[in-house]
Amino acid sequence: MFAEDEVTGILGRVNRVDERSRSPIRCRMYGENGVLVARATEDSWVEFGQDGDNAFATLEDIAGGEGREVPGTDARVFSFLGDASKHPNAYAFWLEGRAGFTMYTVAAEEVDESTVAALEELVIKYAPQVLDGVASRTEDPGPNWNDPATSAPSGEPSAAQTAESSREAESTSTGSPGQ
Repeated sequence: MFAEDEVTGILGRVNRVDERSRSPIRCRMYGENGVLVARATEDSWVEFGQDGDNAFATLEDIAGGEGREVPGTDARVFSFLGDASKHPNAYAFWLEGRAGFTMYTVAAEEVDESTVAALEELVIKYAPQVLDGVASRTEDPGPNWNDPATSAPSGEPSAAQTAESSREAESTSTGSPGQ
């Protein structure tokens, strides 16, 4: 799907491509200078969200902004350079509704802001094709559990809530000090 000449600036000569037959795409491109991963999902809240936040809130925190709007779509693109000092990685994410597509480097040599910009352009070019026909592109991106204004109560208690309830029940059944 990806043209080799489009990724050689990031990877050098491409040696191998591993593509899983699952839909949407999951692909690893191995080059002489590192690995480039391309991954799409129907549920970006699960795949890319962190700490109970949806992917939009997570990436706003990581990238330090609201992302780039993509004209003619409801998508936003987030791109950034990872903070690992020895081998930083470059990341670009396309989020549209609940669907998402990302491309990122793994242990690539010479990663900098130009790599981030190149990945952002690749994501913008390929995301519409990769996510074509994915119904979740028009769905709500999911709640942010840590934001009372946008979170939705869960019908199931979280592990932390269950542990707290167990501790309370234990202290009540064994009695409190002074009883």
